[in-house]
This record gives sequence, structure tokens and C-alpha cells, in this order.
Amino acid sequence: MKEDFKNFIDKHQLIKADDEVLVGVSGGIDSMVMLHLISSCGYKFAVAHCNFSLRGADSNKDEQLVVNVCKQMGVKLFTKLFHTEDYAHGHNVSIQVAARELRYDWFKELCHEHGYVGVAVAHNKNDVAETILLNLTRGTGLKGLTGIKPLTNGIIRPLLFAFRKQIEEYAFNNGVEYRDDKTNAEVKYARNRIRHNVITELEKINPRTVDNLYSTSLFLSETWSAIATMNAEHREQICSERGNEVYYSINKLLEYPFHQLFLLEELMEYGFSPSAVEDIKESLLGQPGKVFYADNFQLIRDRDYLILSSCTEKSFTEVLISSPNSSIESPVSMEFNVIEDLTSFKIPKEESVGIFDLEKVIFPLLLRPWHKGDKFIPLGMKGHKKVSDFLIDQKIPIHHKSSTYVLESGGNIIWVVGYRIDNRYRIKSESAKALIVKLLG
Repeated sequence: MKEDFKNFIDKHQLIKADDEVLVGVSGGIDSMVMLHLISSCGYKFAVAHCNFSLRGADSNKDEQLVVNVCKQMGVKLFTKLFHTEDYAHGHNVSIQVAARELRYDWFKELCHEHGYVGVAVAHNKNDVAETILLNLTRGTGLKGLTGIKPLTNGIIRPLLFAFRKQIEEYAFNNGVEYRDDKTNAEVKYARNRIRHNVITELEKINPRTVDNLYSTSLFLSETWSAIATMNAEHREQICSERGNEVYYSINKLLEYPFHQLFLLEELMEYGFSPSAVEDIKESLLGQPGKVFYADNFQLIRDRDYLILSSCTEKSFTEVLISSPNSSIESPVSMEFNVIEDLTSFKIPKEESVGIFDLEKVIFPLLLRPWHKGDKFIPLGMKGHKKVSDFLIDQKIPIHHKSSTYVLESGGNIIWVVGYRIDNRYRIKSESAKALIVKLLG
């Protein structure tokens, strides 16, 4: 196994001759075997151990084992105590996610501070099989079936070639001390249920289940690499970012043969499930107006685009503006000023600025969301037009319509904010003063 260990490291260039790595050691069998192999192969390394304060005295005994072994080896050891449950509650994440975030954030700090080229962790072939099955149950794209890589973002996995049984045999034959984590036998965790129940049953059908899943992940990894390259090339044509929103061209999507896979890998990053992506794909040939939701994002099938935006709740408060020299921050940020002399004044063309004849404006002004049935006379027109029809004519995206405001004076709409002022309140040659309203941000 020692020879296989070195060959795997060399094949994937995980550790080079002069590299010094940080080895993450929990005290469990996998990480203790990895520590033994790295040490016996003569690599330069230091050790980091996380005490997550989750198993009382057992957590402390794990730490003590790692301390003792590192002392015997004469190797530098870093230890840290984490209040994992407090972190999980404070960040609204599971215990497993909390432990992962705390662990890798600390590892990254140590590498930066001490110059270690990477962090070695003890994932093995069985972990790959479990991950693939776990991703399948949760719903995944092709990327989620590529398993675990030997090297990602400075995380080194030199045991990825080995089965768990090989690791157990090595520990027994070489007298490697380790501690059993009793929680690994509990099936209340999804990964443990897959490990103890699902894979056990699958191995009754085919004893090579784990090896076959691992091999399949390698083949799919190559496939995904090719498709990911194509996706990246087409993304520039399909996607455009406008402020905090992403626009996906429906025409360009339909021209791309792998558009469903493109959408799946793209939108799963924002929390959309594979079944939701299937519905989104079907909507490409349907009518505009359908809205799809993930936890923190929404995707709207507009006329020519799929529009991805945050689901942050809008404030639809009505606000009174009492004087012509003031400003407001909510529900939108606006600034009000008076132009006293219009002799050399040039009317700005930006839609974010509204210019009005001050003599025709009655204070206080009212800023409110537009309502069904609202009418105004758009600049340049003589007759009234419904705000709803105006927004359709302007091809305003559906989700922007719901957060559009109007500015009222004396019961009349003087501005569909950010789009068009009312013709009756425009500046004329005889106007003496002007009210200028700027939409900020």
C-alpha cells in the first residue's frame, strides 16, 4: 500500500519533493493511516487537529491521541477547539456543514500563515461511492456524479486510490493507533445510512459496487470536463449580467445542443432543483410570465430572456415628500432639488432623472407602488395611458414591473419612476423654476 500511496501522489502531482503540506488528522482510522503513510514515505509535513466539542470526553481523547502520536514522531502540531453547535445555530447550517466550514477555513489560515502548499485529507474510494449515491438522492447534474478529485483548491487527497478495507488492513498490519467515532455507526445521518444500508445491499448484488462507482466517476469526470469547456464557451453568448441580475438569452439557449445540461449546472448553483430545471427547460418554448423559485432566487421566463434575480423582499411603503429640497432612502433612494435659474439649464436625458415645472407641482408628493388602473400622460403624448400598458410597451421585465413606483402630485401621477414623466408637468420655455428628482443607486 505504501508503494501505491507514493505512485498515486506522483501520478497526480499532489506533493512535490520540496513541498511541505498540512495534514488534517482527526484521530480516526483513515486520517491516522494517512499520517503514518506520509511520515513513512518521508514527506515534509505538519499536522492540524480540530476538536469540534461534539462528543464530550471522546473528542478530548481523540485530540490526546493525535497529540501523543505527533510527539512521538517529533512533528509540529496545531490544535484548535471549536464551538461547533454555536456556529451552526448562528449561521443556520447543519452540524456537518458547520464543522466543514470551520475546519477548512482554519486550514486555509494555517497554510497562508506558515506557507504550506496544501492540506492533505483522508478521503478514499468508499467516500467517492457514498458521495455519488448521496448526490443522486438529492438530485444532481453531471458534475455531481464526477465524485471527489485528488486535488481541488489546495486540498490533497492521497488516499483516494484505496478502499476502506485496505486502510483497515494497513492499520492492523502496521500497528496504527486510531480511535473509533461512534457516530459513524449511527444511521441518523444520510451518509451513514448510505454507507451501512445502501452500499451493503448493493454489494450483495455486486461485490465490486464501490470500485465500479469510483471508475464510473472517473469516466464521467472526463465527460464533464469536455462539456464544461463547451458550456464556458457558450456562456458568453448566452449570459449577460445587468446589475445584480443574470439574463439568459432564450434564442441562444435553444441554439446550444446541451442547453438543458447548461441550465442544470448553472442554476443548481443558485439552489434550483433538477426537477425545477426540467420545468424551466420546458418553459423555453412556452409563453412568457412563468416564475420559478429557489430559496433565495427567482427565475422569470420573460419575452426573450430567462432573468435570474435575488428574492430579497421588496418594501412597498408609501412615502410623503414634504419639501422640494429633501431626500429619501427607502423604498428607493431619491434626491429632490430646485433649479432656480433655467436660462442655461439643459434637460438631462437619463431616465433616472425627472425634471418638472415647479409651479405645477403640489407638495407633499407621494411616492407609492403603481396600482392596476393607474393612468398618466407620457411625455410627448396628449392622451392618457394606463401605466400597465406603458410598462408593456416599454418591454419592462415582469419582475421589474412589480417593483415599479410612481410619484404623485395632487392626485396625479407626474412620474413613472425611472421611466417617463407626465407630459403636463414638463419644462416649457416659460417655466421659471424646475424641480429635479434623481433616482440614486
